Amino acid sequence: MANTSTYKGIYAMHKYWGKKPFNEISKFIEQYSVPGETVMDCFCGSGVTLIEAVKAGRKAIGVDLNPIAIKLAKVSMTVVEIEKINKTFKDIKEKLQKTINSLYEMEYDGEQTMVTHTIWKNDVPIEVWYCTDKEKKKVRVGNNIDVRMCNEPPIAPKWYPESVMYENSRINVSKEQKVSDLFTPRALVGLSLICDEIKKIEDENLRAVFELTLSGTLSQASNLVFVIRGRKKNEGELSKAEVGSWVIGYWVPEEHFEINVWNCFENRFKRILKGEQEIFELFFDKTDDYMNQHLDLINGSATDIPIEENSVDYVFIDPPHANRILYMEQSLMWNAWLELDSNINWNDEIIVSEAKDRKEKNTDNYNELLDSAFAEISRVLRPGKYFSMAFNCLDDDMWIDILNLFVAHGFEIRDIVPLEYSATSVIQDNRKNALKTDFVLTFQNTGNEEISRIVFKNDDMDLRDRINEVLKDNPEYEVYNVMNALFELTIPKGYIYKVSKIVKMCAEIME
Repeated sequence: MANTSTYKGIYAMHKYWGKKPFNEISKFIEQYSVPGETVMDCFCGSGVTLIEAVKAGRKAIGVDLNPIAIKLAKVSMTVVEIEKINKTFKDIKEKLQKTINSLYEMEYDGEQTMVTHTIWKNDVPIEVWYCTDKEKKKVRVGNNIDVRMCNEPPIAPKWYPESVMYENSRINVSKEQKVSDLFTPRALVGLSLICDEIKKIEDENLRAVFELTLSGTLSQASNLVFVIRGRKKNEGELSKAEVGSWVIGYWVPEEHFEINVWNCFENRFKRILKGEQEIFELFFDKTDDYMNQHLDLINGSATDIPIEENSVDYVFIDPPHANRILYMEQSLMWNAWLELDSNINWNDEIIVSEAKDRKEKNTDNYNELLDSAFAEISRVLRPGKYFSMAFNCLDDDMWIDILNLFVAHGFEIRDIVPLEYSATSVIQDNRKNALKTDFVLTFQNTGNEEISRIVFKNDDMDLRDRINEVLKDNPEYEVYNVMNALFELTIPKGYIYKVSKIVKMCAEIME
């Protein structure tokens, strides 16, 4: 099984869903391509595959429909002088820190204080963290002045986005809900001032660094940050609170934090700066001409890739897994603040969505568009070369459909490897029997149109025997471990057992 590595530096600059362990991606690149060849990821996301390809001396082509993904990938591979980044941050700090912090300053108990965190519950500030000249953290109960300061800030905001999100109960978006509804009025003022200042940066590459600093700030400056509490010591008392984070979707917890906007921005800048220092170390010797020749970023659809046929030597993709992560709906907060949302091509997103106004985004549409994407990969991938795809799904029909899309386009399976996630997520923990790994399926572009379709094997007795064999040697295995073992065994042989049956039978055997 492939191992994982913690994300840091360049890969910790900005949140993006589904990031794969970069050290393992690099192994696939090195196994299936050689220096000088071209590696493509047409669902490139934050650009992990592209970064690893260029680091390994390959040319890289990245395609993604999501504008923020392309911007993040570009920033992650563009060298900007660290001195200029630091100077620009210093300039922004001198112009805005005092102004933004004034929104959180108040006199309390005879002292001038600065509010750093407010815990809200049902629109009531139940706990306020603040600092004084003498102490870094003190805690008090909220009051009416906190409510007024939050909801009636004395400074008017600059521009901020009022983009309407897709109504979708699965990610907690209600009818006519706007991006701006995710923030308090006070937070909107602070963020809008920062946004306005960033727009004034003339250097495009430098401006992009700070645009991502802003978008990376948004979640912690929003109402989406949940409160982590331990057990109550006594009835009626609040236990010690810790700061959570944005999980997924747009769920505003009953108890949530409002965090000082400037602190959020400065903390995100520190992460961005570490990433930029790593980018400089990795690519400082790469001229603009070199990067132009070795990196091609395309904000477009995987179903229509504007490159020549037979021009790619290896493909690694991690496409959306049906409705598991709604990439563009969940990126709207970022895209809207950076004014990237007006030209989003929602129709070509390869996704299954429960949004009320996206009823066409069903399984049939998903399969149709993914089929078109596979056709494009077949067109641009040189004969005999390899194509790897990370996949994670608990749906029987989705598995068989995906596998047979490969077959239909002349791809023959050569390897299947379970790939652990880089970090455990709440979704993975909470979904019963969730697959805690992705599978990386690697196929060869043989052009063979006579490959037999992959079928379900409906033999319960055989399945039970297989599961018992796996558990006999590995009694500590969980359901997902058993799935890993069975898929590795059967897919190369042209069949799979139904996932639903594997889950059910594992439950019976493991009781």
